[in-house]
Amino acid sequence: MLASIASPRIAIVGAGAIGTTLAARLAVAGYTVSVLARGDSLAAIKRKGVCLIDQQGQHTASVIAADNGGELGKQDIVFLCTKAHSVPSLLPQLQPLFGQHTCLVPMVNGTPWWLLMDAVEPCAANTAPIATAPIETVHIKAVDPEGELVRCLPASAIIGCVVYISAHLQAPSVAISNTPPRLIVGDIVATPDAANGRMETLVKVLENGGITTRHTERIRDAVWSKIAANLTSNPLSVMTGATLAQLYSHPSLQKVVSQLFEETHLTAQAYGGRLEMTLQELLDLGERMGAVRTSMLQDYQQGRALELAAIVEGVIELADRKRIPVPTIKSILHLTRYFEDSALRQSHAHGGKENF
Repeated sequence: MLASIASPRIAIVGAGAIGTTLAARLAVAGYTVSVLARGDSLAAIKRKGVCLIDQQGQHTASVIAADNGGELGKQDIVFLCTKAHSVPSLLPQLQPLFGQHTCLVPMVNGTPWWLLMDAVEPCAANTAPIATAPIETVHIKAVDPEGELVRCLPASAIIGCVVYISAHLQAPSVAISNTPPRLIVGDIVATPDAANGRMETLVKVLENGGITTRHTERIRDAVWSKIAANLTSNPLSVMTGATLAQLYSHPSLQKVVSQLFEETHLTAQAYGGRLEMTLQELLDLGERMGAVRTSMLQDYQQGRALELAAIVEGVIELADRKRIPVPTIKSILHLTRYFEDSALRQSHAHGGKENF
């Protein structure tokens, strides 16, 4: 079981916009929060803590800062708030944070490495479905090239999380978020009765931090829905420079969004997933988000590597496994790769670097 509601040991891995926002909210709510960071982010957190500027004002709090898990010890809840492409090299280094009852909450965009872990696999007629499958079947190469992540932690230790938080960094350790934060959480596999209290604790912690949190027993539906939202917005934003409102309201862009949505929908269906929104609902929601720049557009403008493997390539890989044609998604990938290559060349020419 996790520690009591009042005093769970909480670690946040990554001090980007989402990690900083989460750290500030939970620390302001009175929780003892540790943040694993590097470079300028680590130095800034040690010097002045974390700061969140939102619709209610400015919130500053002190947190424990470290650059390796060994300094922090075992935790009750570990929030993984890094870019997807950082996870394969980073997660195995976090073993000092994990004890027998630690739960990992990956707050990572795109196709999660755990999506097929302990998923029920269809079998031949007149035979029962099996609940496990070989590593070669459950690991998704686009986000877990060697299958290390599916070996790193058991499915029972992971709580799936879908993130609806719009934020950006004003400076290291200072985040700005002007929309209400929302999360969807759920176990990725049925857990023993002894672990049931962890979900109640997690939801309570997040709600106390002012984050609207919904628990679902079908977390993969929520994941596929977020994949659809990401795939129809992030790559297009890089190519157009458009905000969410512009992407989802312009008639020409809506046609591309529609094709991307339908191809994602068909892929999700092939894996038993159900999107939680229609195309029209997505268009309406996106337009209401206003002048928000996607995280991928922010990365592109700062000359950083883009999360194309998780947001786009993972879907293509899953579609190819089921022989589902996804021509629009593949075209979007190639075009966005061109923009990424150009931005990275410019960034490297100016000595750019990236911290998690």
